[in-house]
Parts: sequence; structure tokens; C-alpha cells
Amino acid sequence: MYLLRDPIILTLLCLAVLCSFIALRPRRRPEVWLMVLTILLFALPRAGFVLRQVFLPLPLTHLLAAVFVVEWLLLRKTPYGGHRNFGRYFLIYAIIVGFGLAVGLSTGGTRLVAFLELSFYLFAMGLFFYTSETFRQRRHFIMFAHLVLGISVVISLYGIAQKYLGASTLIPYVTYASGGRDISLIADSVRTRVLSSYGDPNVLASQLILFVGISLAMVVGRGLSGRARVLGLFVLLVNVICIIFTGSRAGMICLALLPLIVLYWRTRWILLTFPALVVLGVIWLPSLMESVLAGKLGRLGPGITIDPGDLRARFPVMAWQLLQAVPFGCGWGNTVELQVSGLNWSFVLIPAEVIWMGFNSFWLNLFSRLGVPGVIAFVVLLVVLFRYVWKQTRLVQDAWVRAFLIGALAGFVGQWAIWMVNNTYMLPGGGLNFWFTFGMLVAGSRAFAEQPYPALLPVQPVWPAGQIAPA
Repeated sequence: MYLLRDPIILTLLCLAVLCSFIALRPRRRPEVWLMVLTILLFALPRAGFVLRQVFLPLPLTHLLAAVFVVEWLLLRKTPYGGHRNFGRYFLIYAIIVGFGLAVGLSTGGTRLVAFLELSFYLFAMGLFFYTSETFRQRRHFIMFAHLVLGISVVISLYGIAQKYLGASTLIPYVTYASGGRDISLIADSVRTRVLSSYGDPNVLASQLILFVGISLAMVVGRGLSGRARVLGLFVLLVNVICIIFTGSRAGMICLALLPLIVLYWRTRWILLTFPALVVLGVIWLPSLMESVLAGKLGRLGPGITIDPGDLRARFPVMAWQLLQAVPFGCGWGNTVELQVSGLNWSFVLIPAEVIWMGFNSFWLNLFSRLGVPGVIAFVVLLVVLFRYVWKQTRLVQDAWVRAFLIGALAGFVGQWAIWMVNNTYMLPGGGLNFWFTFGMLVAGSRAFAEQPYPALLPVQPVWPAGQIAPA
């Protein structure tokens, strides 16, 4: 990988890629880019370089995504009406993001951090539009689905291997690249919490939750062949084992949430189990939070302050106090710092020195930047997209495709739950994977939806008087 730091070699590689792209037939280019993006996003999300100046990895996927988003903005061929069902909601969210940028820069926010946050929270959504408009054919969705299922098995087996072989399985700048921690610094923790090729156990668990939802829907879906069910069961078992090895508590909780959503697709009788689950949660959750906090105190030892950004049990209270402190957010480039004094805390508005200054929760981080309007706009956008794909699945006759769509939607719900206690959205394998997958779901649901047509009745032609109908 040291050869890739040579500007001459990099230039030659870029020229070779450009020539290969030009040599491809236009009809086959979408398939090639779909394969490249899917492999890089889901199998090698950390493959790339490290920007030491901003403590950020720069995966190759981000570079390709930036190129494709710019291409979509400048050279789009699909009419604007193609996204009329949800385009207005993207526009409302974009306006609120622009207002947050103005607020942040006008109050002394760091410009570099504001640009990076804008890239994660707004520009990354362009990959959704590029994907849904470029890969519109049925063969594109089938190819994506097969690749994703195969990659899910590979990365799960790779993570399981790390449990027994340790950090020796990691390949620098291919399966692991971090701006803050080298492989030597995480060698002891890899056996406890596996990373696979995602570089972070929580990001890996969040992505595997999506795969678990898809494979679970393949197992319990109607009209599927026995071979499809066996394949789904194998993928499900491998992914669940890898999630257990990540040590992600949020991932484990979501493993119990996903069957409810998938089974609701099969029968609404599953709703009768919700009261029992609520009672179980009320009984079990306080003891869980107490054990988590006690474990952290035990590991840190007496006299050492707990990191306030990791007090996840108190996130609801912190959200309420944030609502009182910055109801409209602090804007991009700023952050709300949490200062702990005993059992109390207070919020201080300061410029963000690095992009990681914030809460270890995507929803709290978004709320601290854009306030109530930003969170509402983002949630409404997700609900509209979810409802659109869910309604489209009723028109899909292919049982396997329908199961894939429903399972992916269930996985999204699990990911949104994980975002409450982890900000995996901003890491490689997070936000870009989410919007790319959502774009493929929209494109696939459109491609396989069969619109019902009214029955055509034969019409007897009426001939003018004096004319004879032709024989």
C-alpha cells in the first residue's frame, strides 16, 4: 500500500480506470459500477487511505460516491417528476440543513467541520438518487441482491475468524483503516469484539442487522422454494453468530426486534405479543442499565470520571435538556459539549475542533445540530420512503424479491434503533450503505411492481349508414 502514496502511480491507476470505463460498452457500464459499488460498500468499506490532518479514513467508496453524486447533479437524464412522491421531503430537509449551515458559520463554527458534517448529513443522500435512477432494470436488482447475500456470508465468516485468529487477519488500508487507532492498538480487543472489514464492531452489527432481516424474511416468506429457505437459514445463522461476536448490546436487542417486524408481514396476530414485551422491557431494562453503569465503573476504577458521551442510559434525559437548551440546534461546525459535575451536567456551545466532537448517538447528534425541525424533517423523510417501498411490495408478484424488500425494511428499523445509542451513520459502512440500499429498494420495487390494468371489453364498431363493414 505504500506504493499508492506515489503520485505517479496514483495517476497511472486513475488513467487505467478511466480507459477501462471508456472501453466498456454503455449498456454494460451500470452493471460494472453496481458491482464495484456493492463490493466496496458492503465488503470493503474501509479500503482506502487515512487523512491524518482531520483524523478520518478516506475510503475509496467515498471518492466514487462523490463522483457519482456530482454526475447525477450535472448530467441527470431522468425527469424531475420521477421522485415526486418524496422529492419535496428531501427539499424541506435540505432547506433546514442550509439554515443550520448559516447558523453554524455565523456563530463561529469551524468551517472544515461544517463541510464534513454537510457531506455526511446531506450530500450522502445524493447516492440515493443516483442509485434509484441508474440501476432501474430488474437484472440490476437481482444482481445487487445476490451480491449482498454473498458478501454478508463472507464478512460474517471473516468476523468469526477474527474471534479465534485475532488482529492478524486485518489487512492495513484494505480491511482496516482508522484515523485514530492503528492495528497494534486494537490487537487485544479484536478477539473480544470482532470488526470484520468494517473497523468498528457497532457498525458491523448495524450492517449485519440489515442482512439478518433479509435472510429471516427469506426463511418465513410465502411462496419461496425450499432451496431459497435453506439459503436464507444459512445466511441467518452465520450473521447472527457474527453479531454475537461483535459484543454489541444494541445489535442483540435488535435481533429480538426484527422477528416481530418480519412476522407482522406474515400475520398481524403478532401484535398481541407487544404488551408482554413492554412489560418485560419495564422489568428488565433498569437492571440492564444498572449493570452496564456498574460494569463501566468497575473497569475504570475509583476516582476516574466516566466518559459522559457514553452514558447511554441517560440519553432520554439529555435529549429533554437539549430541547430546553438548543431547541433549534447549534448549527454545523459547532457542538454542544456536555460538562459533568457529580451527578449533574450542563451544556456549553463551542466550535467543534474535530468532527467527532458530539454525542455517541446519531439522533442526539442530529438534534444538537439542527434541533427539532431537523429531526422532524429527517424522520418524516424516512417514514415516507419506508411507506413508499412497503406499498410497492404489494404489487410485486415475485415472492423472493418481495421477501428481500420486506426483510431490508425490517433491517432498516433495526438500524434506526441502533442509531439511538451509536453514531454509526457517520462511519464507513454507515450512511452511504444506508442510502445506497434504500435507492436499490426503491428501484427494485418499481422494476418488479406490476400495475393492475382494467379489463378491456370488446367494442363493436359502428359503421356510417350506407356503408358495408369489411369482411
